[in-house]
Amino acid sequence: MTQPAGAPLTRGWLIVGTIGFALFGALLGAVLAFWQAARLSLGPVTIPWGVVVAVVVLVVVIRIAVHALGSRWAGAAVLAGWLAATIVFATRTPWAGDLIISSGTRQLIYLLVGVVAGAAAASLPGRLPS
Repeated sequence: MTQPAGAPLTRGWLIVGTIGFALFGALLGAVLAFWQAARLSLGPVTIPWGVVVAVVVLVVVIRIAVHALGSRWAGAAVLAGWLAATIVFATRTPWAGDLIISSGTRQLIYLLVGVVAGAAAASLPGRLPS
């Protein structure tokens, strides 16, 4: 079953694409949970470049999903998958008590800015009317 080029997506393709983007969002959340901790120390100054890059990557992937399916649901699915993985990594594991995303200022910025920027990116329309 192939979709003709340029034709609007059917309901089935939208559902499959949205589920795929949600799974990809969870994978993205797992990768960015570790990546956001990257920083560069230049003497007494520490530059948290990992947080900035992680949020930018999240927003770009959400916008790509919205444009790919032409639906805001795709962006919301990526955001939901990212948020689910991020919440899992921000809570203590029952088997070891470890935190992957700790409770520092940089991690709080990653969580709050990620949610706000991700929600904003997912809520913008995919294709502007011509």
